[in-house]
Amino acid sequence: MARLSLETGPGVFEVLANVCRSYHEAIKQFVENSADAIQQASSKEGRISIQLHYEDGDGEPGAKLLKRVIVTDNGVGMSRKKMKQILRHIGDSEKVQMALRGEKGIGLLAFSLVAQELHLASTAADGVPSSCLVLKRPWLRKGLAEVVGRCAGHTHFERGTVAYLEDILPEMAGKLAKESLKEYLGREFASDLRQGIYAMSITDNHVFEPVPPQRYRGIKAMCITQSLGRLGPVSVELHVLPWEMADATVSLYGRGGMRICLLTDLDDFKILPWLDRRLEGYIRCDSLKLTADKTAVVQDQVYQAFVSVLRRIEPETIELIDRISADSRERRFAVVLGKAGKLIDKFLRYRDRGLLTDLSYRSPLLASARRAAPARASRGNGDSPVPGLLPEKSIAPRQPVVTRAPHIEVDSPPGDNFQYRSWYDPARGCICVNREHPEFLLAQREDPRCVRYLFSIWVKESLLQEYGADAERLADEMVGMLAEAEPLLW
Repeated sequence: MARLSLETGPGVFEVLANVCRSYHEAIKQFVENSADAIQQASSKEGRISIQLHYEDGDGEPGAKLLKRVIVTDNGVGMSRKKMKQILRHIGDSEKVQMALRGEKGIGLLAFSLVAQELHLASTAADGVPSSCLVLKRPWLRKGLAEVVGRCAGHTHFERGTVAYLEDILPEMAGKLAKESLKEYLGREFASDLRQGIYAMSITDNHVFEPVPPQRYRGIKAMCITQSLGRLGPVSVELHVLPWEMADATVSLYGRGGMRICLLTDLDDFKILPWLDRRLEGYIRCDSLKLTADKTAVVQDQVYQAFVSVLRRIEPETIELIDRISADSRERRFAVVLGKAGKLIDKFLRYRDRGLLTDLSYRSPLLASARRAAPARASRGNGDSPVPGLLPEKSIAPRQPVVTRAPHIEVDSPPGDNFQYRSWYDPARGCICVNREHPEFLLAQREDPRCVRYLFSIWVKESLLQEYGADAERLADEMVGMLAEAEPLLW
């Protein structure tokens, strides 16, 4: 066993504070080191695993408390000599200034944010027992560390590194849940995982589950690689959504698949199309140099070339967003309108069989809807009811019909109809739904919700057939109240 003085570069703890601003980021430091080690080993079957070990807690019977986090890789590994070298040059000022990924040991200190101790067992060759680098929180105040030749509790014989974060801090134990960590790592290392550079898995005392890369929604619009010449390539994968989503973003990745920041965090990209909330995906450039806190990139020659490449694809990206988003919306509207028509037709057939008779007393709306009334002149042709709406009451028994579902279209409001959620167009003989109304824009994001919204529009137009234009405002507000209460009703 060798007790060493922990020598750090100037400002290393300030850098660490910026690098690890959350408990997830502290774990990320060890996964980054594993990704680096696999890249250095040029392994075609790189593996990174994260294990969350629970033990019985001191509180309620059966309660489990997170006690240990283990990060394992089959990367290049380290010798005992390498461990000592790292401890003597943590946060070397030259490395910090170069802003390289994995600033030579800084990440090792991140254990102190979530655990009492770090035991880093590593070997550079198969069949050779691992050495163990030991750091403890109390030792950091004294600048001490250990390198153990044969650690009884943390020894393995396969090439690679195992980081044991022992005795998780009680205030952190409840925050490091498997699902949240799985989602976080899938986003942060999406580039490498998507390219299959290594496989990542996670477990919490059960079976290992793969960590999938972040899944992008919408339609893949662009997947290209642009060259920076001798400075390396830029990989671009962009997806277009049918409508704006608040969480739609484009992430920037650097060397080793490490997520740097959102592209729009950089001043050069606070413009369209990158600010468009219908666009999401990722851009990767391994040649970019990170700032010391890993939240941006150094604006050097590589960065300027990177900006120039993305500028060239901006016009094409803008065109793709508009075209694909419009096409996707129209296709989806056609499907949703078809579902709404089937629902209306099903409802009418249900009424025809008399199954709503006993329910009429519960619902004034259904009871009144069964009464006949003249067509509303401002909404129809004045001579006959609007096609597809509730039919006039007849003394003769109802006869089965093929379909009475109305023709519904999604349209932009003409003239003074802009405030309404819908209107009847006698020229086309259809109900028009205001595609610009905020409630439709909200409902359209979920098919079932949109179908129910369209059904309420049909009910509104049906009631107007019975009660006339005097009820127009009342019926429209009814749709609004139903749309507002929709999450509580279904």
